[in-house]
Amino acid sequence: MKQLLILTMILACFAILSAQDFDINTFADTLKYNWKTSNDRYEFRTDLEFRNSLTSKYEKEMISVPFNMSKSIMMPGLGHFQTKNYFRGQILLSTEIVLAGASYFLYDKAMVKYRKYKSATQIDDMNQYYTDASGYYRQSTIFTTLFVMIWVYNVYDTYIVTNEYNVNLWNSLVEKQKENKITITPTGVSIKF
Repeated sequence: MKQLLILTMILACFAILSAQDFDINTFADTLKYNWKTSNDRYEFRTDLEFRNSLTSKYEKEMISVPFNMSKSIMMPGLGHFQTKNYFRGQILLSTEIVLAGASYFLYDKAMVKYRKYKSATQIDDMNQYYTDASGYYRQSTIFTTLFVMIWVYNVYDTYIVTNEYNVNLWNSLVEKQKENKITITPTGVSIKF
């Protein structure tokens, strides 16, 4: 215990001795922020205050990308519905339903033919049932593969659509705020003429 305390004190002393001095001139250099005049600094501060006034409203209305993607994982198109992109969501959902139904239908037909193959006694019937079962099973596999590919695309597209929605939301909030004649900011009330 005593050794651990000594080791901690040695490391703390080493950290203090190796720390850099604070240079006020480097910190106060306005050129690194691309401020060449006091007007540049004032415009930056005004823009920062303007954006800060919109941030809370934006955070309330924005859609979380991971949460929306998880919705699309659970049900295709649901993330698109959340972003008010109804047409894309309906296309994706209906495509997935059709592909899942076709895959299940063909798999069921393959299993029926396979059961007939198992109970057949004639070699010609056995060959025909096996060929039919294999064909339906391949078709079912193709539809299942398409189902999975579209599901993955759905999740990827949800990522893109949600980001677009959030960008458009921010831009619309900025436009609405700029159109307002009276604006309440943290520094006071401003009136535009």
